Amino acid sequence: MRITDFLKKECVKVYLQGTNKKEIINELLELILRDNPAINREEASRGVFKREKIESTAIGRGVAIPHARIESCNDICVAFGLLAADVDLNSLDSMPVKLVFLILFPKDKLNLQLRFLARAARLLQHGSLHDALMECKNSKAVLETFKNYEDKHFH
Repeated sequence: MRITDFLKKECVKVYLQGTNKKEIINELLELILRDNPAINREEASRGVFKREKIESTAIGRGVAIPHARIESCNDICVAFGLLAADVDLNSLDSMPVKLVFLILFPKDKLNLQLRFLARAARLLQHGSLHDALMECKNSKAVLETFKNYEDKHFH
């Protein structure tokens, strides 16, 4: 399972304009909703923010992965963004966030969620990928960077 199997150009944004958790999540959610109109906006938003109340999904090293499992989602839906400025999202390592994945999963696919989140977290913790993504100037470059990295490191 690869990130690039699910991440589409339409769901990548360089640079997110949000300056707080709510704005950033809503900006990424909008990308997913435009690409997946069957997803219920209120359910998705409620699910992601409910998960954020449990514990911050800012996992460290400048990365956050807000996510939720929802009924109106039939497959993994992913949006990715680079932030225009560092944002404090209450990260586990107290560092500002620069890269954000928003991921929606089907409600009944807990195992799929756990595997995908582990892959995304592991991928984004690699310093060389992190640095390469920070140099990207458009969504095409982001997708190419992810694809090249996955081709090299995850067969």
